[in-house]
Amino acid sequence: MKKEILLSTESINPRTKNLDVSSPRKIAQLLNAEDFNAAQAVQKAGPAIAKAIDLAAKTFLNGHKIIFIGAGTSGRLGVLEAAECVPTFGIKPEQICAVMAGGKNAVFRSKEGAEDNAEQGEQDLLHVAGKGDFVFGLSASGTTPYVLGALTAARKAGCLTALITCNRPTDFAGLCIHLPTGAEALTGSTRLKAGSATKMALNAITTGAMARAGKVYQNLMVDVQPTNQKLIRRAIRLIRIVSGADEKTAQKLLTASGRNVKTAIVMQMKNTTRKQAEKILHKHRGFLAEVLHEK
Repeated sequence: MKKEILLSTESINPRTKNLDVSSPRKIAQLLNAEDFNAAQAVQKAGPAIAKAIDLAAKTFLNGHKIIFIGAGTSGRLGVLEAAECVPTFGIKPEQICAVMAGGKNAVFRSKEGAEDNAEQGEQDLLHVAGKGDFVFGLSASGTTPYVLGALTAARKAGCLTALITCNRPTDFAGLCIHLPTGAEALTGSTRLKAGSATKMALNAITTGAMARAGKVYQNLMVDVQPTNQKLIRRAIRLIRIVSGADEKTAQKLLTASGRNVKTAIVMQMKNTTRKQAEKILHKHRGFLAEVLHEK
């Protein structure tokens, strides 16, 4: 009989062995102390994350999709990342998406058995992926059949692939983003450190990729979609910060631009119409820095 190899995320953490008899204050301290390992794990994975940023940016600029696929906590983090990128960076939903083991209902109610079906992972992935897309498999254990099945199918379909895992590094997916978070405070509960580290890595990958793809100017989200009052105020503030326009002018520019922050900025700084501003941005592939710094 083959000896089972214990995953690091399933090992017992000696630092929290008295969790059940600790005071509320002590529990908070213990969990917080363990959480620091998540950030350190992401730091160690820096080179792999940088590679993922580069590949994701190129994928996006070439018109292909970025896809996250996972089960349980990892899958839900992929759903969250894909959903939030749309309003933050003003990108089309069809260019970034997430696939969750067990389907949409599993986002809200756990379907633990769904992660064991490799064939379903393959089928679900092939419904959304095509040649040239970039597929991120999210699996704290690195062994989830659903995710591994999806990554195998993705490679066969001509996709770029990466695996984000908190256990042993592997070359299974080509690019491995290994986040060595170690034993959880609550044994095996990867919604804790492993989940936090995965979210940090995803934050870095999507933010970095969108910055490299022209969706950011300096550190400003100039492609934000002003779909509510808070975001409208942010859009006006961004126009003022970059162009130097006063409040009233910025409000008029936002309306005249069709609620597009970058277009409004170019209209003000190039003293031009909406149509001409859009043409200028298109010429520079949406990179505001190139527009503002051209001679």
